[in-house]
Amino acid sequence: MRLKRPRIRRKILFTLERQLVKGAQYQLLVVAALIGMISIIGGLLVVPTNSPSQTLGEAIWWAFLRLTDPGYLGDDQGNWRRFISTLLTLAGYVIFLGSLVAIITTWMNRKIRHLEQGLTPVTANNHLVILGWSNRTIHIAAEIFQSSASLKRLFDKLNIKKLQLIILSEEVSPFQMQELKDNPMIGRRAHEIILRTGMAIDREHLRRVDALNASVIIIPSLAYDRKELINPDIETIKCLLSLNAEARKFNISKLPYVVAEIQDDNKINAAYRSYSGPLEVVGSNAIISRLMAQNIRHPGLSQVYNELLAQLTKNNIFTKAFPETVNHSFGTVKKAFSKAIVLGIVREEKGSFYPNLNPDRKQLIEEGDQLILITQDFSDLEPDLETLEKSSLPFSEKRPLLVEEQTGVIRILILGWNEHVPSLIKELTTYEDETYFIRLVSLKPLQDRKKDFGIVSELPDRIEIDHIVADYVRESVIKRIEAETFDHILMLSSDRMEEEEEADARTMVGFVLLEEVLERSVKNPSILLELADPSNESLLKPFQSEVIISPLVLSHLLAGIAIQRELYSIYNELFTVGGPEMIFRKIEEYAIDGSTASFSELEAHAESHGETALGVFIERANGKELLLNPAKEKVLNLAEVDSLVILTTVY
Repeated sequence: MRLKRPRIRRKILFTLERQLVKGAQYQLLVVAALIGMISIIGGLLVVPTNSPSQTLGEAIWWAFLRLTDPGYLGDDQGNWRRFISTLLTLAGYVIFLGSLVAIITTWMNRKIRHLEQGLTPVTANNHLVILGWSNRTIHIAAEIFQSSASLKRLFDKLNIKKLQLIILSEEVSPFQMQELKDNPMIGRRAHEIILRTGMAIDREHLRRVDALNASVIIIPSLAYDRKELINPDIETIKCLLSLNAEARKFNISKLPYVVAEIQDDNKINAAYRSYSGPLEVVGSNAIISRLMAQNIRHPGLSQVYNELLAQLTKNNIFTKAFPETVNHSFGTVKKAFSKAIVLGIVREEKGSFYPNLNPDRKQLIEEGDQLILITQDFSDLEPDLETLEKSSLPFSEKRPLLVEEQTGVIRILILGWNEHVPSLIKELTTYEDETYFIRLVSLKPLQDRKKDFGIVSELPDRIEIDHIVADYVRESVIKRIEAETFDHILMLSSDRMEEEEEADARTMVGFVLLEEVLERSVKNPSILLELADPSNESLLKPFQSEVIISPLVLSHLLAGIAIQRELYSIYNELFTVGGPEMIFRKIEEYAIDGSTASFSELEAHAESHGETALGVFIERANGKELLLNPAKEKVLNLAEVDSLVILTTVY
């Protein structure tokens, strides 16, 4: 019997709790019931003091008025009624006003928080969607906002009136919006970006951003926090499958154009098979490894790529069809652009694009061909019609110049480890005429790397790999690995660090130690640093080094390909072995006086040898200065140590 009272009390409290947690409407009902009960009790207590004509209902109404409005407190007569009225007024302050304010405030806070989380589905048409929040997302958004000319072309093509950018993130917070505002390329326009909470692999969350009605969807892979079994590539492919399934469910035949990033090259074909709509899959590891390999073969190219890949400033690659150039020779068309450099043409066949970079000058432009150009502003892409009419002028023909190849064993030192290393080794195997000795310095033994480094057993005899287990952020290690004996040194952003700042801190400290050791050596190897945070690049300005910022490069690629689909085929052609290749040529190779020649004259000399001049590399006291697409008539005052940036064809 003694247990019943506590059980009854607990049951009442439990029932009350279950009602209160159901939401604001149930909380209000509980408070209303409590107010009614107090009003009845107050009415019953004052009934004996009422006049004979006052009923119980009137007494209860009297109690309710005192409970809800303290202004009635001075109207009562008699000590008992005043005492009950005072108690009712105090209860009104606590229960009526306090509870209502608390419930409404809590409900409003919960509702505002719900809205801040971005759980409300959007309704839009022809908008752009970025699925996933990573170290790429903000840079992609900045590229999209700044690429006004290219966006106008995209909008006209897709019948878009205004830019609507929606980002789907696993968690939406004010911190993310502040990050967008802090980006100088976005700034106040951050309020134009819609943030929504969700995961790209969840079909319900894809509906939240109205993915099937989007024009472009960008899926950037995560750079950190990778799970062992569910990695970014698996999530990307699952997202593509989800988009397909949603389209079948709602009988949508025209799927949105998607640009997806895949880290593992072996999963690229699977990504293409997973989506039946227009799709471009960017192999991030392959792209970065190709850039590194090109920079090893031609030190200094990182500056060229960093400028061409960025859609924000300086010179960019554009594609555009010019009907007035049809049936004119490529050589004549090149001369018709006074503020741009024509690299080649790109053709579309059955939904695929095929670029032809640095083609023969006598090749005719055909209907549907798009020109590939380098310029600072899309508005500069206006050909001179008078020049086009002079297509009958003969071209000066000279013998092709040789491309200097690296001979002997090329020694490469790689400090650090991340997912780009296997792709880099694989890329180097495609240069069949070159021999490499590669020394890896990382904190894990090579045997532990074999899961990621499956290519080890497939290496040709001309590539030798030596692995040292050590921490390169030690001067003694730098001395022991004989860094001064190598031709090229790569310092990679470590994948063991979850924060970009931590990874870059190790890389930069290691670089400073390396510089100190190399100062005392006779040999001067080229050094390429990979960073994860763009803000850290300025810290290395005083040093003689090249920098590649992987997240930034990949963001430029994803955004650029989203806006101009043709660009991916051009980058693939430009970065791979053989065919068109960017190199540096000394002025003396053209047998001209660089101190008096204008850039248009340099272009003519390069063109006579079947090459395309892109700009100049000028030696300065504080390092090399790159000038791409300088003014045509400008005399550059080049010295013998200066170089031309050339696009040539390697056979």
